[in-house]
Amino acid sequence: MMPKTFCIGLSRTGTTTFNAVMAELGFLSRQGPGSLGLKLYELGRFDDICAIIDNYDSLCDFPYPLLYERLAERYPDSRFVLTTRRSEDQWLESLRKLNLRNGPTEAFRIAYGCYDVHGNEDRLRDFYLRHNEAAREFFRGSERFTEVCWEQGDGLNRIGELLDIDISGASVPVANASADKNSRKILERHCRKGRLGAAARYARSVEGTDELLAIINRRLDRELGQFLALTKPKAALRRLKLRGKQGR
Repeated sequence: MMPKTFCIGLSRTGTTTFNAVMAELGFLSRQGPGSLGLKLYELGRFDDICAIIDNYDSLCDFPYPLLYERLAERYPDSRFVLTTRRSEDQWLESLRKLNLRNGPTEAFRIAYGCYDVHGNEDRLRDFYLRHNEAAREFFRGSERFTEVCWEQGDGLNRIGELLDIDISGASVPVANASADKNSRKILERHCRKGRLGAAARYARSVEGTDELLAIINRRLDRELGQFLALTKPKAALRRLKLRGKQGR
């Protein structure tokens, strides 16, 4: 059986690029499954996560960054790649954009301990630094581990050395460069799920803010109209009943 390769970098560290590189090198690779994997992680269902892992040669994204110690024990021949960014602030800004696009989700909470980047910047920055340092310390001196920052340009060579494979002719694909940047589509998804606060935060973060906020306000106007249409008759009936009691 081919040894597993796990990318244990946090989201927004080039994990999609890692997945594309591994696929180009001929490995059966997949990302996540983030939401499902994180639910299994939270419930302690490690064996079920391993049932997913057993179908692939290479895996990245959550829940694997949260499980590298157990994975190193469960798969003793496996290799580990820690993907990072040039700075924690660069990572945090990328995570902020992702959070604005996706809104507050249970997956984000399980992964990072909060729903939103806004208001948790220091906590998340510290989370990133502690995660990276803990992984480096755990694998210190091990030949099973390497660290890759795609922005430095030597990531492909590092993976080739770690896996002891020929990477001549391979390249680093441009991956996740424009992940769902259709502003209206993202905004409508927030509104459809009733996340109007998240929709407003996202609208204020991108171009065309006035137009996007107008969409939110139209949605609010419809909801307000529906609410008033239902509550006015009820309120009027209750008022009549109260007057009847007062007149006795």
